[in-house]
Amino acid sequence: VGANQLANGRWTAVFDDVELTAADVLRLANEARPLIKSRGKWVELDRVDLKEAAAALAERAKKPQLTGAEILRHAVGLEGAAFGSRIQVEGSGWAADLLERAASVSTEPVTEPEGFVGELRSYQAEALAWLGFLDAAELGGCLALDMGLGKTPTMLAHLGRTAGDGTALVIAPPAVVGNWAAEARKFTPGLRVVVHHGQSRATTKAALAREVERADVIITTYGTAVRDVEALAEHQWARIVLDEAQAIKNPASETAQQLRRLPARSRILLTGTPIENGLGDLWAILDFANPGLVGSRPTFVAQLSGEGEAALRALNGLLVFRRTKSEPEVAAELPDRIDELDRCTMTAEQIGLYQAVLDDLVKQTAEEAAGGERKQGAILAAITALKQICNHPAAYRDDGRPLDGRSGKLARLEEIVENVYAAGEKVLVFTHFAEWGKRLGQHLAHGARNLGAAG
Repeated sequence: VGANQLANGRWTAVFDDVELTAADVLRLANEARPLIKSRGKWVELDRVDLKEAAAALAERAKKPQLTGAEILRHAVGLEGAAFGSRIQVEGSGWAADLLERAASVSTEPVTEPEGFVGELRSYQAEALAWLGFLDAAELGGCLALDMGLGKTPTMLAHLGRTAGDGTALVIAPPAVVGNWAAEARKFTPGLRVVVHHGQSRATTKAALAREVERADVIITTYGTAVRDVEALAEHQWARIVLDEAQAIKNPASETAQQLRRLPARSRILLTGTPIENGLGDLWAILDFANPGLVGSRPTFVAQLSGEGEAALRALNGLLVFRRTKSEPEVAAELPDRIDELDRCTMTAEQIGLYQAVLDDLVKQTAEEAAGGERKQGAILAAITALKQICNHPAAYRDDGRPLDGRSGKLARLEEIVENVYAAGEKVLVFTHFAEWGKRLGQHLAHGARNLGAAG
């Protein structure tokens, strides 16, 4: 049954609106002037086309039975086409039923689904309808919305409306586990969510079984899922969701191999970059979602070689749901991005350090000109140092002293964070310097706590 179901297949060729059997094509190919009647008119066919069609039909006639997976691959262009540019599936069987359901998915997006607090954008609502189709077909797929287009709330809307239909397992990088839990509280407060991570998590099969029984959604990390795979594999999950699915783009990795052991009715993979290094990435994602359905990796890559986004479009709405910020209808729904440039005055400490770095660079240059030893990368090192000093003296040389009052840039950042925090919103702060970023994060978090206490 399903993708492995065998179906009897009969191939025909369609010229204009006239369907021709292999025998018809062969007869017309041998005629001096091949004619068919189309829309009440007689149309002369190209003899070369007829011969190509005859050869293609003869080749396909060698295999009268196909699996549902093979039929589906033909339909979406993953098996190649020796003749013509489009294959249409008619009749009965798993693949035909699946394609019919895909074509009949409601085009009316539900922007306020049951169990969801908030309103989805139209492309998110379309993605939600697609997720419903996957559920009905018991297929897996890749939700490939661009970063920032709301994959998490879209997936939560689906989990919210299917609550009570079995427990879902969400696997995500450690950095976003907290975000998943927070977004669930915000958008789907009715969901019973359990975070399975850290020392306090259920460690025995019995304890995990109790955890699963009382939850609609279990959220865990890739590392924890691999460590606890034996216990997790004991459960038939309604849905498995992999966030940041690039984690399994190497199908030979231990993570990918171990997570394949987890049984589920449907596997959904979320990523904004389904093709990061090549089509092999997309194959790994789709083969994880539906093992064996898209064929072998070499065949998949060869068939779609060089296609990239075109390959995603061919699969869009069936095994992939792809939307990008560059699409006009998507961009029209996004809030305007406002860029503001702030000029911050450096403190006396920053000015002194900045000048010292410049003086040292001038001295090195003069020494080199006089025949001294040349220091490789001196200018690049100086530029890096100047950037650090502009951030904060402690980013350049951490002396353990408090950060307050030593950087004009930090003072302005604190004002921005205070305004954002007071409005109940969140803020992202980017920096190239990891260690400085950690200390800055601790400093801003401490300030936010003090602000909350004062308020």
